[in-house]
Amino acid sequence: MGTIKLQTRLQRVACVDKNLHLTSVVRYSTIPWEDIVKFACENSGIPKAQMAAFSYAITQQVEQFILNGHSLEFGTLGTWYLSAKAKGMEDAKEAGADAVESISLKFRQSKRMRELLATNVTLSTLVSSEASDSTDDEEEDTENGGTGGSTGGNDQTEDPLA
Repeated sequence: MGTIKLQTRLQRVACVDKNLHLTSVVRYSTIPWEDIVKFACENSGIPKAQMAAFSYAITQQVEQFILNGHSLEFGTLGTWYLSAKAKGMEDAKEAGADAVESISLKFRQSKRMRELLATNVTLSTLVSSEASDSTDDEEEDTENGGTGGSTGGNDQTEDPLA
């Protein structure tokens, strides 16, 4: 069973013009692919050179399949697929590639992953802000174009993998 850590922060929400308490998932870090390969080697007993070759080959195939319009199912995690944002056109001749504004890679979790998240995860609030004036960190983030508190500050938690 996993434990997902949460933090609650007082943050300015522009669309409602209010300071609201928002809760978000604490993300410790981004784990580089090389570390994933290293952990997989340690857990499986497969030599690092073989695991690295395997991961390189899989990465190349994933890129090719995605770029050729295929959806990819990753075991019990879910499916990666492409999505396009396009302008709506009245004339069919105007629609098509020229109407596409952006293409993005999306992920849809599997039914099993949804069930695991719903039943096998404990939510734990680490940091909770008081209903007070904004902190120096929030003011600094706002000055830098941020939303006032999604990163930085003294609310950092330790990475459980470190």
